[in-house]
Amino acid sequence: MTDGEQLKQFHADFEKLKHNRDQVPLDILKTRYEAAYNAQVKKVQEGADWFFSKYLETLAFPTHPQDTAGNKWLADCLAILEADEKKPGGLRDQAKAALVDRLDLKEYENLVWQAYDRRLRRAFNPYWRRHCRWVGEPPRRWIYNRIFKKYWWPKTEGYPASGCWINRDYTGHDYRFPPDLKEE
Repeated sequence: MTDGEQLKQFHADFEKLKHNRDQVPLDILKTRYEAAYNAQVKKVQEGADWFFSKYLETLAFPTHPQDTAGNKWLADCLAILEADEKKPGGLRDQAKAALVDRLDLKEYENLVWQAYDRRLRRAFNPYWRRHCRWVGEPPRRWIYNRIFKKYWWPKTEGYPASGCWINRDYTGHDYRFPPDLKEE
């Protein structure tokens, strides 16, 4: 099954659960229709786990191939955060509860985003800073990134394409991961 098909299935399973809960009281679903209801809940939870993992995998952070120690540090930090999310009551359980207990897809999506944001702030941003450095003399200073091998073009009035990483000739715009460096 492709990712697109799996995503459609996840949404269809969630909508079926939501429809059943809207039409039939929960106590009847859990008694008279227990087997079918539990099977549907299991499908939704499996889809939720799949989407949670796929979302984070799709938004994987870039690394520098020669930064062995930094890459290991980043991988270790990400593993710690993932283990924390998988603990009982962690973000994964909270996300599943948003879908199954509260039937709230927006809350679920927000919790998945929170997992990404935690990884970004606690692990990737410190790693990313290691690969950004100031080059040139003031006032014509630029921030260079060793991973992208590009320069940061600050947001500049009159240049709507600014606020991104660029090559020396102002091509190759990349808006991901703005630098977080203070003036030296």
